[in-house]
Amino acid sequence: MRRHVTTLAAAVTLAALLGAAGCKGGKDNDDGGGELPEAAALMTASADEMAQVETVAMQLETDTDLGGLPVRAVDGVVTRAGDAEGTAEIEQFGQLVELRFVVVDDTFHYQLIGGWQQLPLDDAAEFYDPSAILDPDRGVANLLRTATDPTIEGRDGDRYEVTATFSADALQVVLPGAQDGTRGTLWIGVDRPLLHRAQFPVEAGGAEAGTLHVTLSNFDEPVDIVAP
Repeated sequence: MRRHVTTLAAAVTLAALLGAAGCKGGKDNDDGGGELPEAAALMTASADEMAQVETVAMQLETDTDLGGLPVRAVDGVVTRAGDAEGTAEIEQFGQLVELRFVVVDDTFHYQLIGGWQQLPLDDAAEFYDPSAILDPDRGVANLLRTATDPTIEGRDGDRYEVTATFSADALQVVLPGAQDGTRGTLWIGVDRPLLHRAQFPVEAGGAEAGTLHVTLSNFDEPVDIVAP
C-alpha cells in the first residue's frame, strides 16, 4: 500500500506545477495580423507572474503511466505553503480507483479504502515535494525560466500558444522520469502571463507512449485546507 500512496503523491505534483513557455516573435496567426511578443520577454514575464501565485487549482489527465507511476488523473488545489487536497485516479491491480488526499502540516493524509490514513511527508518526499510546486526557485516559475529554444506558435484567443524545450532536472519536479530535451506546448495568458495549460509527451522505453495534459486555474483564490 505504501508504494501506491507515494507514487500517487508524485502525481499531485504534476498537477500543480507543469509550466514552460517561450517563443520567437512574429505575426499573430489567429487574430488578424497582430504582433506577437518577443520570446524571452514572454518567458520572463510568465516566470515572474507565476512566482507570485499563492494558490492554484489543477487538473491532470494522461493516457499512460507517468515515469512508471500508475496515475491517470488528478484534480486538486495546491498552495504556495505546500498544502494540497483533492482526488486522484490511479490504476491498481488492473482497475482504476479513486484516492482522496490532503497534505497539511508536513503530513500526507490519504483515503483509498476505508478510513483516512497518513504518512510523514518526508517519506513521500523522494517522489513528491508539495512545497516545490509554487516555490519561485524550484517549481513552475523555474520551469519557465530554464526552458530553452522557445517559439511562439500563435495566439489562441486570450492565450499565446508556445513550445519550448526543458531539461530533465527542471522538468522532474512536474514530470517524473522526464528526459533531457523534452519539448512541451504551453498556453500563456495574453493580458496576464499566467500558465493556463501545458502538454507534454510521456516516454516509455525511449519512445513516446502518450501525452500528459495539465490545466491550471483559479489563481490566488482563497482555499482552506485542513487535515481530515
